[in-house]
Amino acid sequence: MDFRRLRYLIRVGEERSFTRAARLLNVSQPTLSQQIQDLEAELGVALFTRTAHKVEPTEAGLLTIDCALRVMAETERLREAVLEYRGLKRGRLRIGVTQTFNALYLPRIVTDFARDYPAIDLEILELANDEIDVGVEAGTLHLGVGLPRAHTKSRAEPLYADTLMFVCARGHSLAEAESVPAARLSEESIALLGHGFRTRAAVDDYLAEADTTPLRVIAFNTFAAILNVVASGDYVSIVPADVRHVSGLVSGVAALHFARLEPGPGSRTICLLSAPEDRTTPAAIRFAARIRDYFAATKR
Repeated sequence: MDFRRLRYLIRVGEERSFTRAARLLNVSQPTLSQQIQDLEAELGVALFTRTAHKVEPTEAGLLTIDCALRVMAETERLREAVLEYRGLKRGRLRIGVTQTFNALYLPRIVTDFARDYPAIDLEILELANDEIDVGVEAGTLHLGVGLPRAHTKSRAEPLYADTLMFVCARGHSLAEAESVPAARLSEESIALLGHGFRTRAAVDDYLAEADTTPLRVIAFNTFAAILNVVASGDYVSIVPADVRHVSGLVSGVAALHFARLEPGPGSRTICLLSAPEDRTTPAAIRFAARIRDYFAATKR
């Protein structure tokens, strides 16, 4: 169905004249007449009765004009909705982030964005790295922050570098150490994230390279749970260095002692992960810019 013909139909119905309608539409009368005839042929009904002095819609014509008016109104609403969407006056943004990024950096960015774009609905999901990567690639997430895999590596922008650190309770025998040899961990029970988290894979790789096996490993799905167990004094852990800045993860961060590991693990680059270009949205583009600006300003 040609929207142009619907506009022509509506105008002829309003004017009850092909001459006046053609003038208002800025087309020739023969062109207008042909377009209406083509529409009648497409629908298989006569839309107007024509005499030398009068043009009147038929019953089918009145029905078609009514439908055309509704179609054009919905089309205009669609156009307005898209314009609002492009202008960030409405929309929805779904973002997957790691635990440390969510706790340490995201609150300020989200607060400022929500203030500036109150009609954009934000959903922040704290996920494992692989879930973030898969979600961004599949389009179920508009943006992600984490460690990229092969799927999103080409669309990954470095934000900051992080490394792994040792952590224990202040009352632990290693609480005065500035650095902890990896071999020493064979004497400790250790609390880690569960399998499926990239941080856990990095810790496992580090321990394997150091040929070290802890006495016992217990797994949790949040750093908050890990740090609270560590604070009790019975367990130690290996966590991203940035965790030490997130006081809200454990009741009384002063109860914890962080130290370097020897040999030192390699640094990991935390990245902004963007969806494929054909799946991006104006809101996602703007939010990504806010993340970049934040780290450019803090010069991390």
